[in-house]
Amino acid sequence: MYKHILCLCLLAFACLLDAQAQVEIRPTYREPYRPVYHFTPPVNWTNDPNGLVFAQGLFHLFYQYNPDGMQWGHMSWGHAVSRDLVHWQNWPVALFEGPEGMIFSGSAVVDSFNTSGLGSPARPPMVAIYTVHHIVDSLHPDDYLQTQHLAYSLDGGRTWRKYAHNPVLDLHMRDFRDPKVFWYPPARKWMMAVSFPVQHQVQFFSSPDLIHWQHTGTFGPAGDTSQVWECPDLFPLPVLDATGKPTGQTKWVLMVSVQYDVQYFVGHFDGNTFQADPSGQAIRKVDEGTDFYAASTYNNLPAGDGRRVCIAWMDNWAYAAHLPTFPWRGFMTVPRVFTLRKNPQGQFMLYQYPVQEINRLSLDSMLLKHRWINPQHPLLITNYPFVVGKLSVQLSKIQGLIRLAVAQHQDSAVWISYDAATGILQVDRSRSGLTDFDAHFPARVTVPLKPSSHLRLDIFLDKSSMELFVNDGEKAVTMLFFPYPTQTQFSVQAEQGSCYLDMLRVIRYPQNAYLVQRKSVSHASRLGN
Repeated sequence: MYKHILCLCLLAFACLLDAQAQVEIRPTYREPYRPVYHFTPPVNWTNDPNGLVFAQGLFHLFYQYNPDGMQWGHMSWGHAVSRDLVHWQNWPVALFEGPEGMIFSGSAVVDSFNTSGLGSPARPPMVAIYTVHHIVDSLHPDDYLQTQHLAYSLDGGRTWRKYAHNPVLDLHMRDFRDPKVFWYPPARKWMMAVSFPVQHQVQFFSSPDLIHWQHTGTFGPAGDTSQVWECPDLFPLPVLDATGKPTGQTKWVLMVSVQYDVQYFVGHFDGNTFQADPSGQAIRKVDEGTDFYAASTYNNLPAGDGRRVCIAWMDNWAYAAHLPTFPWRGFMTVPRVFTLRKNPQGQFMLYQYPVQEINRLSLDSMLLKHRWINPQHPLLITNYPFVVGKLSVQLSKIQGLIRLAVAQHQDSAVWISYDAATGILQVDRSRSGLTDFDAHFPARVTVPLKPSSHLRLDIFLDKSSMELFVNDGEKAVTMLFFPYPTQTQFSVQAEQGSCYLDMLRVIRYPQNAYLVQRKSVSHASRLGN
């Protein structure tokens, strides 16, 4: 009897501890480093964005997700939706890890013509195409195979069913992953770009129905081959001239993630394979910062929209497991619009800028104009606390070295310096607040620009991140940082020389992410599997 009573007491105590544990990890969206207008999962680990697709008036964002903890593992597809790319609502996990293996990265499409036969003309299916990572023997986790699988939804992405005859593409390979699938109208067929990471190649396959695939071409090795290649994306972009006006020309862009960066190539796609232009094989980064990876663009945007919208994982494998956030770990970048411009030297360069929908978050603003800045007269803003919003700075007549401090308190800040003589822009977060959680985190990045006495910076801050866009999107620098509560000031200083402040505008956004991101809707539900 006493043993029975003791067992009941222990069971009740265990239930109490479990209930307390659940309360402790319940998201408040008021956590110190929780961003406002950047997507984060309610709880647990996330990395690559997956399956970016627009359907039935919603922008779908799937993402690599661990339903069981804050470290990488048990990879599944989390799911969120938005009507405006700013306000996100969490939906149930779309695809869970199963006996077949973990669910790695991939893409999603709307099979509008029901080519797959998985739906009907009246109810065309949404189809996810993803890599399954199958470990053959749990005692030897490095002994694995990667194959491409399908899942589909007939209710707008709310519930999912894995295809009964998976895999749809199996090359009996160890490293073969991250399929990006899109519809190619000229040939009325589906195309897949998939990574061969170790070979530094992107392979291309075509299909009439998303189920039967045939190899059509290979690109690579090229550009940066210092690390494995992952998460390819191939898409067309109309070409603008140096002033931003349409030229009537269209080029194709191939993005490939290289462990810690994303590179891109510009060239031609003939319906079977991609070929880079001779001048387009140089190493070019999509983003110069430390925290931009696994970039992917949206499928199925309405023709009237006309944008190529991208989201990336705002993190870095070197320290992602140690970020000082709770109860989640992992960020997405702000959605960005890509454009392609031809510079005077005849090179095609990728430009980018956040989607305009973010401007609707504006609460209030401050504007300063027309003043000289020199070593004796710096500009220091202390009476306008600023941790979430947009800072725009237009400088001219720059001579020597200038420095901007963002999220500043005394010597703590993200320091941005620019040398007009060399055109070198530098972003330094080594004294940006909390940095000692990982030895790899303190960092300084250098961005080469054409030497100029003019400079425009648009800086989007969101509590623990900075996305810097230089000269209307010519370059981008994305960096996480974790400031202390006192770091709300900013300044412009001329250390060696002077500059003229044409304009400085600060726009504040809401401080509370709960106003922008919605609470989870049964995020632990295992529907559709």
